[in-house]
Amino acid sequence: MPLLSLVYSLLLVGVLSFPTNAEQLLLPSEVVNVALPEFGDRVGAGSDYGLVNTEPVEVGPGVGRGQEIRIVRTSRDLSLSRRNETRFQIRLGEITSLYFWLETPPVYRQWHASLTVLHMDGYQETIFSKNLQPGAINFVYVPPQALLEVRITSLNRSLQLSKRFIFTASPVRFALWPDFRPTPYQTGEGQ
Repeated sequence: MPLLSLVYSLLLVGVLSFPTNAEQLLLPSEVVNVALPEFGDRVGAGSDYGLVNTEPVEVGPGVGRGQEIRIVRTSRDLSLSRRNETRFQIRLGEITSLYFWLETPPVYRQWHASLTVLHMDGYQETIFSKNLQPGAINFVYVPPQALLEVRITSLNRSLQLSKRFIFTASPVRFALWPDFRPTPYQTGEGQ
């Protein structure tokens, strides 16, 4: 009997503690995460993670499935540098609005995000610069086919912990699939 109990416990732990990238399996069939699988593995100079996606964030035709919604959702936690910031770029498609949010542990309450459009001629236009609350869905108008630089900083500088977050951006509001909304922060360890 103790052996059966041990096997059951191991199976339950395996089911409950799936890796973050397994969330792709939880997305509805018409929603595709276009974040590169290796995104977040390495941080460049100045806390720059680089380009998140090569396939743009947009609503477009799917392969044999009709319409699909392409979102960016980081497959692993991103961390802030010692300068208390991180930066990355998102390639947008034929969209005019973008919804985005952060998921973080409850201890990191206050964040600041700025979104800047990087134009081909070198001009940069900041279209969003505000304090965020984790889990709150934010909205911004964007120019079609833009390259967007996202800069995230933590307003809580007193904690010397490694501040981590998951970032999601979508071309549509998530009322289309009510089961997939910002969720309380979880890690693979079952925090």
